[in-house]
Amino acid sequence: MASLGMSEMLGMPLNFRAVSRPSAPLASNPATFKTVALFSKKKPAPPPKAKTVSAADDELAKWYGPDRRIFLPDGLLDRSEIPEYLNGEVAGDYGYDPFGLGKKPENFAKYQAFELIHARWAMLGAAGCIIPEALNKYGANCGPEAVWFKTGALLLDGNTLSYFGKSIPINLVLAVVAEVVLLGGAEYYRITNGLDFEDKLHPGGPFDPLGLAKDPEQAALLKVKEIKNGRLAMFSMFAFFIQAYVTGEGPVENLSKHLSDPFGNNLLTVIAGTVERAPTL
Repeated sequence: MASLGMSEMLGMPLNFRAVSRPSAPLASNPATFKTVALFSKKKPAPPPKAKTVSAADDELAKWYGPDRRIFLPDGLLDRSEIPEYLNGEVAGDYGYDPFGLGKKPENFAKYQAFELIHARWAMLGAAGCIIPEALNKYGANCGPEAVWFKTGALLLDGNTLSYFGKSIPINLVLAVVAEVVLLGGAEYYRITNGLDFEDKLHPGGPFDPLGLAKDPEQAALLKVKEIKNGRLAMFSMFAFFIQAYVTGEGPVENLSKHLSDPFGNNLLTVIAGTVERAPTL
């Protein structure tokens, strides 16, 4: 009070603003947000959206891209040792090219076409070696001996083929002409792309009447299955040649004898010579 009276006596105006209390924090004050957040009920955070990975994508990753399967396990082969041009973009690329045949892009495309065409022929050939012999062995009349190399010998001897008891009037000359015209013509159109296909090796369209490869992801998986089965068929055909020379029999007969007596008819008994066999080729 004394200080107040002295100020009035000296004629000094009083300024109450200087001594005013600090106002309560506004709603925009950070302290307010902290207090409200402390006592308010928190809303649960929305669950993270799970990435939808289709089964096809998961399967494609096994056969394509940098993390695909390679010809040796990761512990035995470092991925840095795989040639750069084997980058997993092509079906059946296991990172294996010991002779460096695919270093040049033009060579890579050429050998890819060679392998795929041979694989397709091998699949047809393996089926042609097995099916007639199996049908003939188990009841169907496909000629006197429907073994693949003996069937060719019939044509060389001037005879005709017989399937299901009916003679087919095809001799060796007609068979050769048919192969040259039909297969040679098809191969000519493939090389020259006479039908204007976007992909000459996997044309689709009229060559896919069932529409199995309409889906791009499904088509990529079918390419892998085709080359894998084709490689197996090429090894099978090579084995059929060796079997025919060593045993003088077809693959179905060899398998039948092995299943009937696994310990008496197998690779070891053939090598040891304990089973009498006379090569006929």
